[in-house]
Amino acid sequence: MFYTKTIENSLKYLNCTIDGLSTSQAKQRNERYGKNSLPSTIKSTLFDIFIEQFKSPIIYILLIAAIVSFVIQEFSDGGFIIAVLFINAFIGTYQEYTASQKADALKKIIKTYIIVLRDNKKIELLSDDITVGDIVFFESGVKVPADIRLIESNNLFVNESLLTGESIDVNKDANCMYTDIDIPIGDRKNMLYAGSMVTKGRAIGVVTNIGTTTAIGKIATLLEVSQITKPPLLLRMEKFSFNIAKIVFAVVLIIIIIGIYQNIEYKEIFFFTVALAVSTIPEGLPVAITVALSMASSVMSRKNVIVRKLSAIEGLGSCTLIASDKTGTMTQNKLSVEYFISPEKEYQSTEVVDEKILQCAILCNEVTLHIEDGKYNFLGDQVDVALTQYALNIDNTLNEFKKDILPVNNIPYEPENKFSAMSFIIDGEKIDFIKGSPEVILDKCLIEQTDFDNSINQVNQWASKGFRNIALAYKLNEDDNIAIDSYKYLGFSAIIDPLRDGVKEAIKTATNAGIDVVMVTGDHPNTALFIAQQLGISKSKHEVINGEELTHWHKNGAKKEDLENKRVFARVSPEQKQLIVQTFQDLGHFVAVTGDGVNDAPALKHANIGISMGKSGTDVARESSDLILTDDSFGSIVNGIKEGRVAYDNIRKVIHLLISTGFAEIVLILLSLVFFVPIPLLPVQLLWLNLVTNGIQDVALGLEKAEPNILKLKPRNPNEPIFNIIMISRVIVGGLYMGISAFVVFYTLLQYGYSEDMSRNITLLLMVLFENVHVFNSRTENNSIFKINHLNNKFLWISVIAAQGIHIISMYNPFMQSILNVQPVDLKIWGILFIIALVLIAVMECEKLIRKKLKG
Repeated sequence: MFYTKTIENSLKYLNCTIDGLSTSQAKQRNERYGKNSLPSTIKSTLFDIFIEQFKSPIIYILLIAAIVSFVIQEFSDGGFIIAVLFINAFIGTYQEYTASQKADALKKIIKTYIIVLRDNKKIELLSDDITVGDIVFFESGVKVPADIRLIESNNLFVNESLLTGESIDVNKDANCMYTDIDIPIGDRKNMLYAGSMVTKGRAIGVVTNIGTTTAIGKIATLLEVSQITKPPLLLRMEKFSFNIAKIVFAVVLIIIIIGIYQNIEYKEIFFFTVALAVSTIPEGLPVAITVALSMASSVMSRKNVIVRKLSAIEGLGSCTLIASDKTGTMTQNKLSVEYFISPEKEYQSTEVVDEKILQCAILCNEVTLHIEDGKYNFLGDQVDVALTQYALNIDNTLNEFKKDILPVNNIPYEPENKFSAMSFIIDGEKIDFIKGSPEVILDKCLIEQTDFDNSINQVNQWASKGFRNIALAYKLNEDDNIAIDSYKYLGFSAIIDPLRDGVKEAIKTATNAGIDVVMVTGDHPNTALFIAQQLGISKSKHEVINGEELTHWHKNGAKKEDLENKRVFARVSPEQKQLIVQTFQDLGHFVAVTGDGVNDAPALKHANIGISMGKSGTDVARESSDLILTDDSFGSIVNGIKEGRVAYDNIRKVIHLLISTGFAEIVLILLSLVFFVPIPLLPVQLLWLNLVTNGIQDVALGLEKAEPNILKLKPRNPNEPIFNIIMISRVIVGGLYMGISAFVVFYTLLQYGYSEDMSRNITLLLMVLFENVHVFNSRTENNSIFKINHLNNKFLWISVIAAQGIHIISMYNPFMQSILNVQPVDLKIWGILFIIALVLIAVMECEKLIRKKLKG
């Protein structure tokens, strides 16, 4: 609580003096306190990432099936399962490792140095090497390396936006004192905090906290507590896999009961149970899901979104609420003059104005600028930078003009004065320029009362629009001192932190997609509300709540329903940002959080999906996120939402294909039990269907393009399972037709004297044809397959031809004949089977029509 201590008491408490530490003292303190750095995130090794791919319930089921297959010496069955698991693991490992490498590449390796007093001498030290009690010197452009109690300050302004969310530079004063220990960080004027940047002035301070004990360090510790929320896809897949396990157990139990009742040999019962287990488990699902997500990840990377975890893709697509930071995310964190309002006229920022306005704007400030690669680089107070940019945008020759003249005198800006002034000799005349609060500047001008009142009304009107207003004036003055009155009023500039390009459109698109957008910021409520109204996020002040009100809300019972209709959260702390996210989650939302600052990190970490900024964001924010926007554009989030929805739709398509064909296999085998006929398909043949023929096609199905109007649909109910009523209807109808048809064919072949092996061979070919046809039914849940574009996924056609071709080749290959127990089939029989398979299209089209009529 050094902001409540005097300078003398702070030095005494830290056991140091204004003369700084000695080398020996510094060494002792370095050993005691350690390095001035935050602990690096422990990186997962390639092996760790590989092992993570096996941590899924459905993978566990497949591993058990493989072990059982090896135990009963069904090595081909076990080998197939192990092969598919390793293929899935390799794909997932490659994708997540390369995404991690891309994220690491965004980090800028910059070593920060600071001037420190050691042995009563000024030396330059790496910021990591400073310690508690060091006396540190600051000037414009210096990044604050630790938490500092100011000892001296001179016209000091600091940008704390990455810590507090405030876009306006904060004036600091070493002589300020506080008695309230609960005063917010942004209001502690006698302190500097690690991560902030000095934009103007000079200062000397003493280091009070380093590393993890700084304000940033304490925020970082929030990332290590609380349970991290799982993405929706993982939650749904875990539930889906658990249901699959229950079905496997139930089916096995049914077979055992029927087998015992029919006095079937235990060995035969065992083979039946293995066959059913293989039919029930969608072995190709992990690979297909990984491919679908990897494809979405590839598309998103081309649209400036780096995916750190594949499961986060679908999570973004299923989010129902985006909680976005304002500064640096929706706005540019860069003040800009939008208008200049003179007594006679309102000018847009690019319109030519009176020469004295431009001279005042560029001369009456302390901005340092230089040209690099043809672009201006500015250093200084953000208001001064905005005015300088405004002047140069209209007349770029003013840069050389400013270089050629030096100020004669100046009055630096002081918060209590609310103005600054500088005088110059221009064309042989001494001119005093002044800028500051419009009320103060107008009082110093020669102006009629009516004009004064009109100007004040103008200022109030622009202030109500969320603009920060800075008035300008000048005076021809022969006196050596700067004038304090009788200025000529030029007007005022209307300054705002401008919106990022495309943000408004992106928010509208998100809203049309049924996604709520709320603003969570450390900025002033009025400023936040104005920006929110511009973006269409909020309509009235009743939708705004500030940090103080949140504190009272939390102390008075924290009824989550009270926040349900709030759309702007202003002046909030990092802890409160996290609380807001968790409250919306409790209200049933899947929450995506965007942010770039250290103050956003806890919320990013504990959201369902955390989205950080790759350009302006801090390392802490990026490490806490699931997705990184390389262009810092809010619009890229909408692209991500679209690809997330496409990925989820494709996963559902894959699941439909695999589960419906698996259900058909169950129906086929159960009917053989009921009618006392041999197993129609051997376990290895079922694996061939599930892993090879279907395995090729489901991967292609995972590459489907977006269906029409995907961003105009409402988000899915977060509690809706993957296996919803639509999926159940389609699986039952399609599965029953395929299963019953295959059994009828198998039974008929036996009745006509075909051997069991040949009957199985023909039945297996029919099932392959069913899969070839059914993959087209799986392309859309509600639209007719005759109304969709069948040329926008050419890989699907290739996969269908490949699946059929591989099976035909296997029927002629001696090695595969022995493994699969297959042989060539007459072309006439193939034609009959193909017609039976084509009828499946008519069956599924009828299902859609009936479902639509029942719904309508």
